[in-house]
Amino acid sequence: MAEKKTAEEIWAGVLTCLSNELEHSKFESWIRPITPVSVENKTFVIATKDTLSRDWVRERFSSLICKALKDTTRRSYNLNIVLKKDLSEDFLQRKNQLEKKFAQKVVEPKSGMKLTTREGAIPQVKPVFNEFQIDALKSTSYNLNLKYTFDNFVVGENNKFAHAAAMAVAKEPAKLHNPLFIYGGTGLGKTHLMHAIGHYILVNHPRLKIKYTNTEVFMNDLISCIQSGSNSTFKMSEFRQKYRNVDVLLLDDVQFLESKKTTQTEIFHTFENLYNSGKQIVLTSDRPPKEIPTLTDRLRSRFEWGLLADISAPDFETRVSILKKKTEIEKLNVSDDVLKLIASAYSHNVRELEGALNRVIAYCSINSLPVVPDVVKNIVEVSAPKNLSVEDIVDIVAEYFKIDADEIMSPSKSKDVSKARQISIYLIRETMGYSFPKIGEALGGRKHTTVLYSYEKVKEEKLHNIALSKTIDEIAGILSKI
Repeated sequence: MAEKKTAEEIWAGVLTCLSNELEHSKFESWIRPITPVSVENKTFVIATKDTLSRDWVRERFSSLICKALKDTTRRSYNLNIVLKKDLSEDFLQRKNQLEKKFAQKVVEPKSGMKLTTREGAIPQVKPVFNEFQIDALKSTSYNLNLKYTFDNFVVGENNKFAHAAAMAVAKEPAKLHNPLFIYGGTGLGKTHLMHAIGHYILVNHPRLKIKYTNTEVFMNDLISCIQSGSNSTFKMSEFRQKYRNVDVLLLDDVQFLESKKTTQTEIFHTFENLYNSGKQIVLTSDRPPKEIPTLTDRLRSRFEWGLLADISAPDFETRVSILKKKTEIEKLNVSDDVLKLIASAYSHNVRELEGALNRVIAYCSINSLPVVPDVVKNIVEVSAPKNLSVEDIVDIVAEYFKIDADEIMSPSKSKDVSKARQISIYLIRETMGYSFPKIGEALGGRKHTTVLYSYEKVKEEKLHNIALSKTIDEIAGILSKI
């Protein structure tokens, strides 16, 4: 029988899960300060510093925390949130001892921005006064996530253009692509690249002043100024200095600007001020400017002045590489078979992909289980497509193109059938991780070279054919619901 885990040990796994589920600013502001208190029967108790934090966590994050608890322990818990001021002195003393035990150690980096090795789940950057560490602390003060650097960004066919553009901007701000507008789906690496630009500039252009924020924070700051009554003029002056007196503005999630006319007006004037002063602007969104419906024409045109760079979902090989990179950074010993299994289960979101690896490691560690395929299958199946087969994919693709599934399996070379067959091959490879010979065998005994050609053709064409990319995403969305 497995040894019963303490609340602190379980919470270590929960933090690991949530660190990839949430934006860095939200994780650091609301989750990191939480203290695990106890675990009894079906109730897990945590403590927050004040009533505001308690109410906010209860309203916004309790379901995520419960899910992370289940992913980590394979058990369902009720969540009870108390205040730290109500905890006993004995508990607080024990908590301080545990924090020292789990504290993160700072090590000398071999290269780039690789800063730490994690021994526990309560990482703290200690003030070691060497030149590199001071840069790291500076990054933290600018609200930049130390994990999001160019060194640990995995480049694949899906993101190499955006990565190259981000590197160019970081090396020579306001010289080439201004503004740089990076767009793509949730969890594909847009924020990672934006933070990487910030880190690079802080280290290599230390005289430049940067400002990283997201649209929600910008809007809340603006509302606060407007509501400040008699002090509103002074507050607005402070607000504008905060966002305009910079050399590099990094603005995340601009899709949330739609329908917010006052915020759009303020961003327009901020954009004009910075652009005309020769300052660098970097923006991210989940879609290109032309697809943000209520964005004003003048703001849309400004966003399109520079370079638009998209990031699409990573292919199977890139997903495996992302997982390998993460295991190297975290110094985890995980076999390629396990990484391929996880990569095949999560095909459209890097954040979910990394979160799945975190859940696997946390669950196996807490329950003293080996990280092997047979164990991992039972963990990742919670979010992975269930009972998905080659026949399912062929049937869905055939239905989408309004042809018979048998035609995809047949030798037919008609244009419509060939296209459907090639997309089927691509999706089988991406969602199931099958080898090319195995795919060929499943699709009527085709040669693996033919299958490889079809896969590479779709993979390459998808990068610049928006209609094809949309078709594949729609079919993948249908498959994810099976």
